[in-house]
Amino acid sequence: MFGISRRSIYALSNRIRGKNPEKIPEKKYVFNFKKINKSPFDAQLNDTHHDTCLSNGSFTMALKKSNCIAWVKIPDREFQDSVIEAKIRLDSCGGYGAAGFLLRVSDNDTYNMAIVSSKGYFRLDAVKNGSPRTMIAWTEIPEFDGVNINLSIISYVNCIILVINGKWAVEVNDYTAGAPAQGQLGFTLVSYPAGNEQETDSEDREEGYVFMAHLDYLSIDTRLKAIGEKYKKWTDDSNINADSRLRLAETFAVTGDSEKALDQLARAWKRRDEAIRSVATAFAEVRTRKELLLAARMTFRLQKYADAEKYINAFFEQIDSNLVNLASSNLKNSAEVKEALTEKIKILNELDKFEELKDFILKYNEIIRKDIVFFTLAARCFWELKEYEISAGAWISAIEISASETGAENSHDISNRGVYAANAASALEHAGKKDEALERYLEAGKIFLNLDNASELEVMMPKLALLGEKNWEARSLVGKWFFSIEDYDRGERELIAAEKLRCALRPRPKADPAVYYLLGLINNIRGKNKSAIRMIEKAVKNAPDYELFRTKLAEIKAAAV
Repeated sequence: MFGISRRSIYALSNRIRGKNPEKIPEKKYVFNFKKINKSPFDAQLNDTHHDTCLSNGSFTMALKKSNCIAWVKIPDREFQDSVIEAKIRLDSCGGYGAAGFLLRVSDNDTYNMAIVSSKGYFRLDAVKNGSPRTMIAWTEIPEFDGVNINLSIISYVNCIILVINGKWAVEVNDYTAGAPAQGQLGFTLVSYPAGNEQETDSEDREEGYVFMAHLDYLSIDTRLKAIGEKYKKWTDDSNINADSRLRLAETFAVTGDSEKALDQLARAWKRRDEAIRSVATAFAEVRTRKELLLAARMTFRLQKYADAEKYINAFFEQIDSNLVNLASSNLKNSAEVKEALTEKIKILNELDKFEELKDFILKYNEIIRKDIVFFTLAARCFWELKEYEISAGAWISAIEISASETGAENSHDISNRGVYAANAASALEHAGKKDEALERYLEAGKIFLNLDNASELEVMMPKLALLGEKNWEARSLVGKWFFSIEDYDRGERELIAAEKLRCALRPRPKADPAVYYLLGLINNIRGKNKSAIRMIEKAVKNAPDYELFRTKLAEIKAAAV
């Protein structure tokens, strides 16, 4: 039995101890577990969370606990540049896990980790002084059968290359930011929670294991000539499959590395073009719709809008050169097409091509995804074209969608609704619909007041005061704003005017207790406690369950005694 170090998966580091490890000479170390009787890895007996053993010609490592990381290492040896080749069989035991290697491990929680999961993905991480950094997030493995992994790791100067099942997977050139120039090598397993299942004790599982891996073969080649040859082979684009680069591009897109995603796309296209050119006299570039959409998204993120337009137009040309039949084709419900339509709307908006954008929206209105992004961009488009009523309608649709979305009650989303309402009000005002504009200004003002958003309130108060001169709700909102900026004289005038306007209406609207309360506070500030008490008593009468009003009333009465 051989031991492993272990910690929670959320802390990807562990202190690995060794006694003065030595750098080994240049040679190829081969561990054929069918022929050796002793494991090259360190040993620790009676660990309750794992088992390791030599069995049936393999080094087997098994975890009994979910959601943890564990490893064994080759003691007293350090590796610098090397080529690691391994044959691994994964057994998920009904769960979910990954196996691989720790590279250049130092004794201060610093190493690189390359692992392959039972779900068919690989990743590469750097850990420095216990702090993890993702170098390559989970990326799909080509041609994975769910069990067998042939893994090659080329570590050369400040470059690391992974080759999985005979195909290039990734090349990273900045990995030394995590690891030192040399260090020990470890075989590692990681177990993850399986879906939403509750973690169970090992006694409740078959054989007590949550994940295991069998290392059938391991070699470590430290000969510089052999390393150089492998490095040369796997940095030559002719040996790299275009699909591998495309998978990596998708990973970079997910993690927000737009430049890297575009670089992998360009290399993949170059490799594919070279392959086609080598067998065909008539040559034409091949770009799939998926690739073109990805290129459009990445260039858009980088604010290269002209390039983004070129890619998105090429996408649609593959569907129909004139986009004539898209709305009636079987592609109209495609998620890919809907995403592309949204992307084109965003691109045209950034290029200020509003006439073209208007025509595009009207033509494909039935199949465009109607979300907040669409309505806000459409609203801007029609505003710029001075079609204010349509612009207002788009802003109102954005408000309605935002209000209906689950979980949209955080301050950011509520503030956005205030912005949409203010924009709708401005558009309605320009369209000559002043009553409807006032209604939207009031909606926005209430939102900003509740959020204490003074900057937005300051911008819209002149409009609210102008359009709402005879509206009691508008006057009360203006009065509340003046109170919030400690302009008590104008605040009092507006609040009193608001109350007079309300009382003159038939039927009379329900009173706003906050108006009485603020008038009471203004009187209290001026030392007019009798008037203050009278006003706050009205506030309490209209909102008897509101603790703030009752508390303030009691406080003023006590001070007046």
